[in-house]
Amino acid sequence: MNTFAFKISFLGLLVTLMGCADAIEQYNENQASWWDKTKQSVVNLWDSSISTSSTEESIIPAEKGALFGQIWDKVTPKLDHVLALEKEHEKLPESAWIGKDKRENRLDINQLLDEAVDILSLSNSAQTRTRISSLEDEIQQLKQTISEHRQAKVSAPVQSQWKMTVAEYEEKIQQLNQTIRQRKAEIDTLKTQFAQELADNGLHLTEEQLDVLLSSIVGDDIIQSSIVYDNVKQISQQLMKLTIESGEQLKISQRYYGMYTVLLKILLHMQQGFINNIGEKYLPKIDQIVANVQDITATTQNLLRGEHEKNRRQHLLANLEAQKLTLQTAEVYEKHLIGQRRKVILARDKTYADLQIAQNTYKTVRVSGELITLLRSSQKSFEMLLNIQVPDLLVFENVQMKQEFAILTEKLAE
Repeated sequence: MNTFAFKISFLGLLVTLMGCADAIEQYNENQASWWDKTKQSVVNLWDSSISTSSTEESIIPAEKGALFGQIWDKVTPKLDHVLALEKEHEKLPESAWIGKDKRENRLDINQLLDEAVDILSLSNSAQTRTRISSLEDEIQQLKQTISEHRQAKVSAPVQSQWKMTVAEYEEKIQQLNQTIRQRKAEIDTLKTQFAQELADNGLHLTEEQLDVLLSSIVGDDIIQSSIVYDNVKQISQQLMKLTIESGEQLKISQRYYGMYTVLLKILLHMQQGFINNIGEKYLPKIDQIVANVQDITATTQNLLRGEHEKNRRQHLLANLEAQKLTLQTAEVYEKHLIGQRRKVILARDKTYADLQIAQNTYKTVRVSGELITLLRSSQKSFEMLLNIQVPDLLVFENVQMKQEFAILTEKLAE
């Protein structure tokens, strides 16, 4: 079995195993000192990536190892905290006037899961995406400035010692257009880098798919998912190593088992949030945009029926074409969102099914040897989750529809 297959197989079962709260309770003695040593060694473990069992040695870039060390150090306390709250949950009342109840405890757990998703979203590709967004915003600001200069040029003097002249405005506009061209070239370079970084995370995209991803309202969610999946995979590899290096001691193995349980909960939480955003936020906004455009179209058609002057009719007909384009693009956008939601529902259902099986599987684990055997024989379910993330390739009828798609994204983000 190659290194990647082993890592995926290892995560496939480990992140799905539940029911470990009772076992975790046994692991209190010497916990603090052991955990401190673990935190000190994890970056070295990551960088060295020592082969375990029958796996091959893998080579990890130093910068990725350093970033992973930061992620590990930030996320592991969250995993511990969630485990403690899950253990407490069963003992709490459904509701209480005084003291904590299950509802409040679940809110605390969800907040921790949100925080863990943010931590697991850290990556070099996330930084590249931020840079691309920053450059795109800068281009929009430059275009706005050009528009203002063109407006001011209308009343500008031809010659003046005190005010900007027509020629000076022209020069400013040319300089700004040159800056825009430079920023676009930077974006093209960053897109190539971004595509490679996403591929390193397991998300392989064509150039067209990347353009859709960057212009879609759910693009950042898809990017985040691929990053989180990759970081969870790397965490699983390290926990597997630490389990084996501990001599597969039962108490330590069970502790790691609990951490994997939380990792699975994080994935479920993220997937459900993605689904909720599409169903409760974006699709209703699309429906509202369509309803508004249909109302405007009806008004335009009424005006057109009563208008006989040629120039006004041409203007109204142009408006109808623009409205038609918006409706067509909204339909494409809606199909895109529904398709992505369907994919994530599939991923969520797979994760949930793994969880159900895990609750039963953990009951069969009684000694560490059995635990490691099960880990090594797990399926590649995590690899399938990565494949689910590839966005649908949208087919735009023309450049105008592609531009309208980007405009709708801005409206959906409001």
